Amino acid sequence: MRRFLMRLADICRSGRRERELTRELAAHLQLLEDDFIRRGRSVEQARVEARRALGSAALAADLHRDARSFAWIDDAQRDTRYAIRTLRRSPGFTTVAVATLALGIGASTAIFTLIDRVLLRSLPVRDAGDLVLLGDARGAGTAVGSQDGSFTLFSYDLYRHLGGVGALEPLSAVQSSKSRASVRRSGTGVSDAVWTKLVSGNYFDALGTRPALGRLLAPSDAAAGAPPVAVVSFRYFKERINGDPAAVGSVVHVNRVPVTIVGVAAPEFYGETLEADPPSFWIPITADRELNGAAAIIDAPDRHWLYLIGRVAPDTTIADAQARVSAALRDWLRSREGAVLSPRIEAEIARTHVDFTPAGRGVTRTRRMYGFVLRLLFAISAAVLVIACANIASLLLARGAARGKERSIRLAVGASRGRLVRQSLAESLTLALAGGALGALVAPASADALVRLVFRGSESLPVATTPDARVLAFAFALSCGAALLFGALPALRGGADAALRPPRLAWANALVVGQVGLSVVVLASAGALTRSLINLARQPFGFIGDRVLVVTIDPARAGYDYARLGPLYRQIAARLTALPGVSGAALSYYSPFNECCWSFTISVEGPRGPNDGRSAMLNRVSPGYFTTLGTRLLRGRAVDERDTPASTRVAVVNEAFVRRYLPDSDPIGRRFGIGGDARRRDLEIVGVVENAKYDSPRDRDEAMAFMPLLQPYPDDPDGDVSQFARTIAVRAAANPTAVAASVRQALTAIDPDLAVLRVDTMTADVGRALSRETVVAVLATSFGLLALVVTCVGLYGLTAYRVERRTREIGIRVALGAQRATMMTMVMRDVLLQGALGLSIGIPAAFLAIRVIASVLYGVSPADPRDAALAGAVLLVCMAAAGYPPARRASRVDPIEALRQE
Repeated sequence: MRRFLMRLADICRSGRRERELTRELAAHLQLLEDDFIRRGRSVEQARVEARRALGSAALAADLHRDARSFAWIDDAQRDTRYAIRTLRRSPGFTTVAVATLALGIGASTAIFTLIDRVLLRSLPVRDAGDLVLLGDARGAGTAVGSQDGSFTLFSYDLYRHLGGVGALEPLSAVQSSKSRASVRRSGTGVSDAVWTKLVSGNYFDALGTRPALGRLLAPSDAAAGAPPVAVVSFRYFKERINGDPAAVGSVVHVNRVPVTIVGVAAPEFYGETLEADPPSFWIPITADRELNGAAAIIDAPDRHWLYLIGRVAPDTTIADAQARVSAALRDWLRSREGAVLSPRIEAEIARTHVDFTPAGRGVTRTRRMYGFVLRLLFAISAAVLVIACANIASLLLARGAARGKERSIRLAVGASRGRLVRQSLAESLTLALAGGALGALVAPASADALVRLVFRGSESLPVATTPDARVLAFAFALSCGAALLFGALPALRGGADAALRPPRLAWANALVVGQVGLSVVVLASAGALTRSLINLARQPFGFIGDRVLVVTIDPARAGYDYARLGPLYRQIAARLTALPGVSGAALSYYSPFNECCWSFTISVEGPRGPNDGRSAMLNRVSPGYFTTLGTRLLRGRAVDERDTPASTRVAVVNEAFVRRYLPDSDPIGRRFGIGGDARRRDLEIVGVVENAKYDSPRDRDEAMAFMPLLQPYPDDPDGDVSQFARTIAVRAAANPTAVAASVRQALTAIDPDLAVLRVDTMTADVGRALSRETVVAVLATSFGLLALVVTCVGLYGLTAYRVERRTREIGIRVALGAQRATMMTMVMRDVLLQGALGLSIGIPAAFLAIRVIASVLYGVSPADPRDAALAGAVLLVCMAAAGYPPARRASRVDPIEALRQE
């Protein structure tokens, strides 16, 4: 052990030890000289005899170093220094290689950063792996009905019922979708629009987090009669309150309701859902009554709007807890249906259940949305890195052939083949680590740009792009892997036995063929993704949104009740329509691609066909809505001024509704209802409109019904939360942003308390809905172009080297009468032959790759040959362009100068 520690110490003090070794050798040589002088030798003779007696000073120094240190470390240090000197002598090659590796490693590291943060990281809470989510969170918002048998949203009444089962301790509830609120701090006259979530009193305890300041919510905060309190996010505390500790205990007005801030959440805490713009306020769920007034749904037992998260009770298995919760859910449903149940209702209840989903990584909606996309981008970036490695390997093979004589001499003077291999690998590792270090430096900025591109328009993102130990370890491992990938073959082929033979570049040619094949795959995939984006963007959305401004409001939070909604809506429509540059205005609960929508269970008048378990998306609209959006009316009439609270309750349905539920009859005059069979005559169909996309551009045409804003449900004559319009659509005569300021002023003039929460164009909403596809298409195209450039650069370098090595041969051919055009054709033939071989491999692989990514394509068939054909054509043209300069140089070789070469 003492010897081992001494060797480690020598490594750390190598400079000092070398100086001591030099002095020791000099002293030993001087002692030998003195001894020979005493024996009668002259000074010069003594010096010669002493050196002969000592032997090789370099060998003695090496033996001493081996004895005092680790030989392999010394060898590695010398190999590294030699590699650096060698690379410095070829600055052009080194720069190209390092830059290429930096792009490949940096892109892969940036995407891995997002994969790590979005897909792999657990919630920043205590024992996150123990958390379970009731349901799979496949939707958010509000639901009514059986939810297709598998509950994922729950009402507050149902939450309290399931909490009494005891299968999960604790069981917490959280609003499934965040809400905007107007927040005004005391002493200021300015209100901020912030995101809030209503949560149960045990929410923070169930998740297992800590406060950064003050305290978190407690069950007593959600008790009846408790004053409204809130916990704010750390970001809000720092950016809006300037980090003032006195904010804890202060009162803010949320939707004009005084709320006391009792604590600040931990810096890393963002809630149970990884999403853009996470909540700034967490407020007890019972404050819904005060905050939302008439629009509160906490007391509506059939309105399901909560996620439930908890931890399985001790001594209870997940399967047992799931069975107990499902049984309690069925009991609750039976109690809601009454004492006498029809066989059909009983069968539906018997099929109802709750699935438990692991929640250690939070609600998985974002992960489901972006998981495959991130993996796809990582695969494409990895393919580009492989192409880059193959490119560098082919160039290293060419350089190795040029250095054959040098390696033969080194082998002749005693170097081993293994030492040459190690030195070659050291050169490759030096290149890779330099490229990896540069890539790791640019990766955070790339990841940040990627996040902002995906979540454009968002104010904050709980995704840290600063590299940590895991990301840096990945970058280091990727660099080492790249070094082996592009360095192993040149190292093994660099032995002296290969150098003694005429240099052959068969392996380099094979690598170029592989680069071509892989580039075709990347380019064809990028082409398919780009065409998919074009198809999505150019599809008929069912509305014309290029001149529509979307304004978000909340009348309930401004103090309005049902009785005052009618005058307000009429005043808004009249005032906005009268504005200069405005051709129409209408109100609705949902607007396309703006937090829409949820499906409700419906029943249609007439015999039940094969479409049992009917559901449809519902929206409430004002007169003129379809005209303002540009949605065509196909039959009957639209919602108009005749549809008052006292008139017959009506609805307008879309084509998908008719096709699915009323395919063989005239839909005008037919009836349906929301809920079970007892409601099937509640609403009369008065019109049919074309299908329109509301939730996602990828969705198939869903059955959808539109009801008048002011007509209540038959079982709720006092009004419903959906009658509180959330959006105003304003159609402008030209650019909609030009009327945004006047729209704001008009709404303020109507009621200063009616806060405008958001103003944006419908085109921007469509763009955000397409953001994922846009990012994938843009990055895939960028990677494809990078692969194309890398392949062509490698081909150019290899062809130029081949022409240089064959200069004498070309000169002899020309001297013997060969035409210069023939020389150019000879070189170009080799280039195009490599391209043809690569295409023969790449085109079948491209079809397979497009089939793999078919799930993210829209309107693109995996069997469509256009993408692969176009990729192949572009690659051949670029290869010809890359091969032309060396071919032209070959055609201009001077025979006299060529024959003078060795």
